[in-house]
This record gives sequence, C-alpha cells and structure tokens, in this order.
Amino acid sequence: MIDTNNTANKGVEAAEKQLQQAKNRLTQEKKKANEARRRIENRHKYMMGGVVHKYFPECYSFEEDEMNEILKAALATTECKKVISDIKFRATHPQSKTIESEVTGDEANRTDNR
Repeated sequence: MIDTNNTANKGVEAAEKQLQQAKNRLTQEKKKANEARRRIENRHKYMMGGVVHKYFPECYSFEEDEMNEILKAALATTECKKVISDIKFRATHPQSKTIESEVTGDEANRTDNR
C-alpha cells in the first residue's frame, strides 16, 4: 500500500521551504534597493550642501532655522524663480535648447545683403 500522507507531507514541506527561500530573497532585494536609494539620496544631499557652501561659505556659522530663513528669502525672489522656471523648462524641453542655440548661431553668422 502507498503512503499518501508521507508523499503529501514531503510536497508541502518542499513548497514551504521554497516559500521561505522566496521570502528571504525578496527581503534581500528590498534591502539592496533601499541601500541604493539611500546612497543616491546621500550623494544628492552632499552635492546640495557643497553648492550652498560654495556660494555661501559663511553658512557654517548659522543654525538650521537661520539657514531656512535665508534660503526661503533667497528662493522667493523673482530672479531666483525665473532661473528655476528656465531650468525646469529646459529639463522638460531639451530640444528647445538646441533650437535656441542654432537660431542664435545663425543670426550671429548672418550677413544682410540689403
């Protein structure tokens, strides 16, 4: 006589083992993805801090709330808003930068024969 309980139990045990291994792989992949995201975020933070220090070397003498106040005022200026808007436009319309330079270049080299 065939023992179906033993065969079924082996199949269940194998499936449970595979399930646990898959859960472990998923956990490891999520951990890798989080580490990569943190590395990217940290690099960006260092870059931003470096830029602030480059153009505002006195920044180390201010507290966080004072820096927030300074940056809030600086970013609220019309000139700063225009620069941000221009950069966003260039980011979403990369072809316009090329067209602009071609038009500007053509106008500079054009000689009117009037």
